Amino acid sequence: MVLPWEQLRLVLALARHGTLAGAGRALGMSPGALEAELKRVERAAGAALFVREEGRLVPTDAGRSAMHTGERLAEEMARVDRVLPPVTPGPPVRLRIEETFAAQWLPTAAADLGRKLEDVTLELVTTRGRSGEIDLEVTGTRAPARGEAPRALGTLSESLYASEAYLLDHGRPSDPDALVGHRLVLLVGPLARTAAGRWLSGAARGGARVALRTDSVPVFVSAVHAGVGLGVLPRGSEELAPELVRLSELPELPPHPVWLAFRGEGRPSARVRRAAQVLEQSLGAALRRWERDR
Repeated sequence: MVLPWEQLRLVLALARHGTLAGAGRALGMSPGALEAELKRVERAAGAALFVREEGRLVPTDAGRSAMHTGERLAEEMARVDRVLPPVTPGPPVRLRIEETFAAQWLPTAAADLGRKLEDVTLELVTTRGRSGEIDLEVTGTRAPARGEAPRALGTLSESLYASEAYLLDHGRPSDPDALVGHRLVLLVGPLARTAAGRWLSGAARGGARVALRTDSVPVFVSAVHAGVGLGVLPRGSEELAPELVRLSELPELPPHPVWLAFRGEGRPSARVRRAAQVLEQSLGAALRRWERDR
């Protein structure tokens, strides 16, 4: 059984912490994402690596073998790091990305992202600005290329969500097109012109009660999490917030493509190209995971 370091690192964290939550904190992953990744590792290994005993994950014989291999490899990598000269950091690579998308993606990718980027510092920009001020952008449109063609990352869908607390108090709606008697969190201002904002406004006109209006994405997300009302959130939100329940798909909001576009002037530097490669892998994997259960 030969597993790559990324998978051995996951096995090692699970063996050391004994729980998905503990290992997830160490790896910068949510318990849901970690459990899904463990299943993929076990398929690659061709054997179960852990069994659950009294609420803890206990390595099997195959798991202990993988753990010992991971420990030896970790020691070797630490030894190499100690003898390498320090790296002088260069200028950051600036990535413009929508705030909600970044908040959903980063908790499952942070630890792995930092390791793969090595000496490249990533700076996230969630506000709009001149294109010349950023190097890369996650966008829903395939804009004209600058030096290198945009890279297709996948598709992103939105669904109707509620918190478990809301469902306990108000019940589960039987039909997303008939929400009379249910409460909504509504988007206003520029956000009302988004596809999700328009759908929510239509639901309000159809008889749903508006519990809260906001022009802030973080406030909107927090309100849905807290059970203030129903809301439209990106698919996969339940991966990071176990209190959320995905209620139904919304045919009026079809999946939209997500691109990674180069925005700097001239040919991208080696640092920007390396960051783009890492982001393509990380964001692409997240999008595929969120869309897998359509």
